[in-house]
Amino acid sequence: MVERLIIVDGYNLIHRTPALRPAPDRTLEQAREKLLNLLSWAFSAGDTQFIVVFDGAGGGGRDQHSSRVEVRFSRPPETADDVIRRLVEERVEKVERLTVVTADLEIARHARAMGADIALSDLFLASALGPGAGGETEKPTTLSKKEIEEWAELFRNRRREQGE
Repeated sequence: MVERLIIVDGYNLIHRTPALRPAPDRTLEQAREKLLNLLSWAFSAGDTQFIVVFDGAGGGGRDQHSSRVEVRFSRPPETADDVIRRLVEERVEKVERLTVVTADLEIARHARAMGADIALSDLFLASALGPGAGGETEKPTTLSKKEIEEWAELFRNRRREQGE
């Protein structure tokens, strides 16, 4: 049994992380590769497995699989959000711990309702790699006041469920 499965909302994480975001010197494909490389080496210990889901509407790429990182592209009319929801439903009972990395509140609510943990995209790589990782000093994309309140409520509800 896989101890820990982390499902990553790929483009959500890329576009919210300054070190990964496409730029004049980095294409979207290069940003995807950088993310996959980071996941492969940053979490090298233990039985952590990753499924990184990208929206395939723009032709994206093809599914890939390595020993620890699986890549899935949605197939229209299905979206990456649909794939993530389905994966959570299929896998939450088959792993010891399932975490979804996203900043999308609807995906987070669904994951939480299914019993999965959630990690905010803006903070995920920083927590995994430590402060100043990648030489980036730029702050992550900020959340609106409404988004902060919704996220806070989601975490408060989780604490209540766990009896904390």
